[in-house]
Amino acid sequence: MSDTSNLPAEVVNAILAGRKIEAIKLLREARGIGLKEAKHAVDAYIRENPSAQQRRPSGGGLVIIVVVAILGYAIYKTLG
Repeated sequence: MSDTSNLPAEVVNAILAGRKIEAIKLLREARGIGLKEAKHAVDAYIRENPSAQQRRPSGGGLVIIVVVAILGYAIYKTLG
C-alpha cells in the first residue's frame, strides 16, 4: 500500500487547494510512480485526513460576482 505519511509538501498543498489531479501529477513526478499508485496515495491521504477535503476554497462566488459586474457594465454602456 502507498505511504501517505510523507507526501511532498507541494502534493499536500495541491490536495488542500482542491486540485486533486495536479496532486496526482506532482506525486508521480516526485516519486516516479504510475498513475494508479499515485491516485491511490492521494485518495488515501484524503481518507486519512478528512479535513483535507473541507479546506478546499470555493471560488464560485467570486466568479459569479465578476460575471454580474461585467454584464452590468456591458448593459450600462449599451443603454447609456
